[in-house]
Amino acid sequence: METNTTMEQTEEQKLKEQSQTQCLIKIDDFMSVVGVFPTALSEEQLEAATEKARKHLFGSSGIFHLDNFVEKNYVFSVIINNRAKEHCENGTKLLNLEKLEEAVISFSKAIALNPQMKEFYLKRAEAYRCIGDFQSSIVNYRKASTLDPSDGDILSQIAHTLYIQGQCLFEMKLYMDALLVFVQASEMQPENQHYHMRSVEVLITLGRLEDSLQLVNNQLENVKSNPELYILRARLHDYFSQIANCHKDVSCALALDPTNQEALSLLATLVNRAEEAKARAVNKSLIGNLKSALDNINEAIDNNPNEADYYVFRGTLYRRLKNFDAAIDDYLFVLDIISNAERSDTRLETQRQLLLTYNDFAVHCYHKGFIEEAILLLNLSIKGEKQQKGLYINRGDCFLKQCNLDFALLDYEQALELDLEDWRIRIRVAAVNNKKGLMEHQNGNYQQAEKQFTSAIESNPHVSQYYLHRAKTRAILQYETGSQEDAIMSLLLDVRNKEVIPLLTHLFPGKSREEILASKVLESARVKLNARLRPRASCVTKMLQERQALPMQPKHPTSEIVDTKEDVQKAERDFTPCIEDADLYEEIVERKKMLTQEIRKSLHHRKPLLVDRPNISMILKTSDNPSQSSETASPNKPCNWKKFSPLFTNSN
Repeated sequence: METNTTMEQTEEQKLKEQSQTQCLIKIDDFMSVVGVFPTALSEEQLEAATEKARKHLFGSSGIFHLDNFVEKNYVFSVIINNRAKEHCENGTKLLNLEKLEEAVISFSKAIALNPQMKEFYLKRAEAYRCIGDFQSSIVNYRKASTLDPSDGDILSQIAHTLYIQGQCLFEMKLYMDALLVFVQASEMQPENQHYHMRSVEVLITLGRLEDSLQLVNNQLENVKSNPELYILRARLHDYFSQIANCHKDVSCALALDPTNQEALSLLATLVNRAEEAKARAVNKSLIGNLKSALDNINEAIDNNPNEADYYVFRGTLYRRLKNFDAAIDDYLFVLDIISNAERSDTRLETQRQLLLTYNDFAVHCYHKGFIEEAILLLNLSIKGEKQQKGLYINRGDCFLKQCNLDFALLDYEQALELDLEDWRIRIRVAAVNNKKGLMEHQNGNYQQAEKQFTSAIESNPHVSQYYLHRAKTRAILQYETGSQEDAIMSLLLDVRNKEVIPLLTHLFPGKSREEILASKVLESARVKLNARLRPRASCVTKMLQERQALPMQPKHPTSEIVDTKEDVQKAERDFTPCIEDADLYEEIVERKKMLTQEIRKSLHHRKPLLVDRPNISMILKTSDNPSQSSETASPNKPCNWKKFSPLFTNSN
């Protein structure tokens, strides 16, 4: 029986499997036609399979029917939620009545019944915050945030709770704890300025000013529309002696709020400091302490960088300290901030100081040997000021250093047109004409050479060598009288000039000293020389007489201070020459002294112009012909020294 039963069960299973296989094949064929995934089942098939499985397990009993169970569970859930809401409403009433602990208990009951309602946690967090239990309040807010992460108001409530906690800790003087709480609040809401400001306040209270400055800097990188932040940072910069940054922040604050009284007060303080620093700089510059004066004027500029006069004064100090690049930068900065339409005294003075700086820089380059650079700087100066003779003189000196005589002479003549009475220009013009005359003389252009020497003598009649050069040129041109007069005038100006004696011997052949001194040529030369020298002497005498005629008036002490400042300013405005005046007239003075000594000696020790004794140097002078040289030096033959003497070669 058992074997029959098992055989029947196996046959039934085989039949079921065959039927299921046929059904699956049909479904697959249908799904392939429809175009759906082959194993997909419809909702009706799933429900039928579920119902079949329930009947197979429980038969006809309905005690475990799913619909009844779901319905009973829903009814139970509604009852629990209603009860939780009642506890929440009761807790809200207690919270309004300020029965905080009872409210916390009611909210806790509601949460126990329904822990998935974020409103219950928010209410309990509010109750804990009112009690002062900030940590419990924050925990409840965070639980509510996990239930609904999209609600951004919960984060705001957490940050606000932290802010209140920080305020309480600050009032309790627990500054480090308060700082940590404020930092957490500011990290949760970076856009809230109050949290950052409270953190800065705590840092300042703790004396951590560098950290507070860094925090303010970070805040201003994101927020640039709050003038209070700029004022706070300005005061911090002032504390750290960063005056330039302080003024910059005050300017930013006033740009945002021009009526901000705190910013205006701080700006007035900076302006007063600047004026005091400038006064110290002026006093130190008057006594020659330029480096300390520079430090003071830098302090003034840091306190008030909008004042153009400070930069002009600093540029003057830089120029006197030979820091020409810095001086030029200051002057150009002033010209940039002052428009061309403003013909103010500051702009005019800045332009003048800039030209002086270019000139002094050129003089510095001249002495260092950088002539090309000096000429470029002087070109810039002359481009801006064409009526300053000193610029032309210095550029002419540079051209003269390069042996560019034509350009040098043009600059000197231009300077001479601006001031005909300046003897320094005349000396330079004479020197250039003399050099050009020598070049023309070497090239055989004697007519041009004679004109150049004449121009040199007209410009500077005090130099003996100019007359000597013209005398030699005129001798070649067979202008006998003029050559003789020039030679005599050269001798009168410089008795020590050794080149004059041979020339006089050539121009006055066979004449003795007495005959030359008694000649009309000497008298004519003396008259002409005196006529040329008299205008210069009379001009100097007149200038000295005018100075002596000025009345001496007593000065008040305050006027002496004013005059001293004016003298300093006047000295600053004078152009520095490439060649100092001392270098120009030092040689002239020395020649005058030597001339006076030689004249005195000649009066006491007169020597004849005609030499009767033999010239040993000429006798022993080797000749180009060796035979003649040996014959001259032979001791067996008499020496006829007169034929070797230069004084008798022309007469023979």
